[in-house]
Amino acid sequence: MRRAWLRVLPVLLVAAVITPMAVLAVRASTPPTENPADPATYDPYFSEQWNLVAIKAPQAWTRSTGAGVRIGVIDTGIDLTHEDLAAKIVASISCIGANDVEAACRGSAQDDEGHGTHVAGIAAAITDNGKGVASVAPDAQLVIVKALNSTGSGALNDVNAGIKWAVDHGARVINLSLESDAGQVTVLPGQSLNEGIDYAWQHGAIPVIAAGNSTPSLFGILGYSGVNAVVVGATGRAGELAWYSSSLEGAKWGLVAPGGDSRGPDGQASCAGALASGCIVSTGWFPGKTNQYADDEGTSMATPEVSGVLALLLAQGLSPTAAIDRMLATVVPMSCGPSCHGLLDAAAAVGAPAAPPTTTPATTPSTTAPPTTASPAVVGNSAVVHAPQPATPPSATGHPTAHPGGAAASAGPGARRHHAAPVALGPGRIVRRRLDPVAVVVAILALLAVGAEVIAFDIGHRRAA
Repeated sequence: MRRAWLRVLPVLLVAAVITPMAVLAVRASTPPTENPADPATYDPYFSEQWNLVAIKAPQAWTRSTGAGVRIGVIDTGIDLTHEDLAAKIVASISCIGANDVEAACRGSAQDDEGHGTHVAGIAAAITDNGKGVASVAPDAQLVIVKALNSTGSGALNDVNAGIKWAVDHGARVINLSLESDAGQVTVLPGQSLNEGIDYAWQHGAIPVIAAGNSTPSLFGILGYSGVNAVVVGATGRAGELAWYSSSLEGAKWGLVAPGGDSRGPDGQASCAGALASGCIVSTGWFPGKTNQYADDEGTSMATPEVSGVLALLLAQGLSPTAAIDRMLATVVPMSCGPSCHGLLDAAAAVGAPAAPPTTTPATTPSTTAPPTTASPAVVGNSAVVHAPQPATPPSATGHPTAHPGGAAASAGPGARRHHAAPVALGPGRIVRRRLDPVAVVVAILALLAVGAEVIAFDIGHRRAA
């Protein structure tokens, strides 16, 4: 089990955190331009966000930025003070241990794993502010629910409680970057994610769920049949269907979006060093650090892109059904399996011209949180879910190796995503911190001051400023 290190200045929040609406004026109402000639507004990692270019998000911003639409993210929480996220959070809470009782949700939504922070940034990070990354829906707002614990796992009934809480706090899109925590799913009597999904849909919100990474449907043997949710698979940088992307068969509304598809020489999924160029960069969280950015890959990363585009469409005045229909009617056709309509196209969806973007992502990566008091979830006999993690690559027979039963594999006690040694968050899923350029300059000056003759650093250790 991966545990957080000792923290300084612990904060205890015993109620939902509501951000005053006044702080949401984070930038001008004009569409983001991401002009590299303007350092005051240009987001430094935008040149590496090939996924935004692939779905034509910059063109879509000329027609909609998702203004006023709330996206609910049910995940591991969020870095509540992140420079690219804090001003977007309008409500947040923890539903760990709520056991399908919305009123039992309480406490801080502070991330203590990192997955939720990464997902939220893809959907709605502050854009055109001269910091970090851009997002699919720059003016959407975030409703954050922590339903997964510090290992990235949690209970179905906590997720259901979180969905209800998010919907009742104004979320019109519900992002569920989740997958089953075992090679097969046994849904116990009285437990079904359909309960939360149907609650959202019946209350005017659109559930968007990750197909998973070589894992079965969270809905048991019936798969996605009759499920009122948009189901999202993943593609790689070259536009191919990612090898780990689970089937969408049976989905009413299925499509794919960029999720990354990088593997190292050993065939394992990896975002280390130069491989980061094939992964998705977004906001991140690491123990004892602030304002971090990270690379990751999986259907978890594709899902908030779809959530973001739906926010763009809802902001144009479309109903949930019309927004879904419009999005699926404007996809780029591709071979992506049963029930898959094609590849997400944000510009076509909102009716924007498909003009080339101003800035094209680089082909090689740049070398450039407060503590939580949430307790680990006690899952008990509840059905278990976790944040999607790319599975072990296909074996010689062409079949992916199944996840082990129970909790997903993780690093040992105290392990950190630190230095050159990555930490696998389950089979194959590897995250890298981004290099801190200020720290590098300080280190170089320090070495020069003591007369060092050789200065070297591992470019694989990527940590954000």
